[in-house]
Amino acid sequence: MKPTKNDVVKDLKLLIDISCVEGEDLTMFELFHKMLIRISYKAADISIDYDRKRVYMNVIAEDKYYDLETLNHPFAPMMSVNLVYKDLGTFLKTCIIEDLDSLNYYYPTLISRFFKRTTGEEDLESLQIA
Repeated sequence: MKPTKNDVVKDLKLLIDISCVEGEDLTMFELFHKMLIRISYKAADISIDYDRKRVYMNVIAEDKYYDLETLNHPFAPMMSVNLVYKDLGTFLKTCIIEDLDSLNYYYPTLISRFFKRTTGEEDLESLQIA
């Protein structure tokens, strides 16, 4: 059975809750956190300072240069951004983009990388959202 859009959003929020427990080593979820920020802000070169509650990144200044897969257009105009957040979980939940293209990118990555499930090419296709 293919997951629905609501299932994927619910899973993402659950993983955010798990990955943002106070006092835990947040760096083991850093790749996941960066993935959410990257897609939401169309950002590259993301650095998260968990102690100072800051996110440093370069954001693509023009949408025409944005590519979800690569995000590395050599001539894309970039802007440096420094964000301060109060609560990491709340901030990351605002980064969830709920369009199907973004969710179809998130979900196979979520399943294969963060729940330690290995998938073959056929399995990745079955993870597309209904």
